[in-house]
Amino acid sequence: MTQKEMENPTEVEVELKRRLNQLTDHLIQKQAQAVSRFLDEKKSTLNAADIESGIWELSNSKLKPMFEQRLQSGRQHLGSLVRQLDSIFCAGAVFLRRNSTARMWSLVYLVCLHLWVVYILMSHSPVSEEAKSGAVISLENINNTGGV
Repeated sequence: MTQKEMENPTEVEVELKRRLNQLTDHLIQKQAQAVSRFLDEKKSTLNAADIESGIWELSNSKLKPMFEQRLQSGRQHLGSLVRQLDSIFCAGAVFLRRNSTARMWSLVYLVCLHLWVVYILMSHSPVSEEAKSGAVISLENINNTGGV
């Protein structure tokens, strides 16, 4: 593609982008409706203030043991993952401490990586109002109408 073709989209591309934005907005609205309907149905078993604060409990529910079991399993997996990462980083630190050439090349790699990230961040063109995704626009609309 030439630079001109990339900067000036065709009518079909503009229409497809507009349609994609509409479908995204529609999907977000449907999801918001489904969530609010679900919360309305479950108000008897769940306290909304507890959900927002992160402290919630199902009263007289068959699901409570299953949730507790899943939480415990997740904690065990997270602990195992942290221990594995710790041993990998310790082994890497020992290797770098003993090998000065590897230490120099890792420093060169980190400098190049940082320069690349700075280049990417600085070369990114600003997002125009037309190019905003439908999700961003919908979230702005929800925030503006939600009285927040």
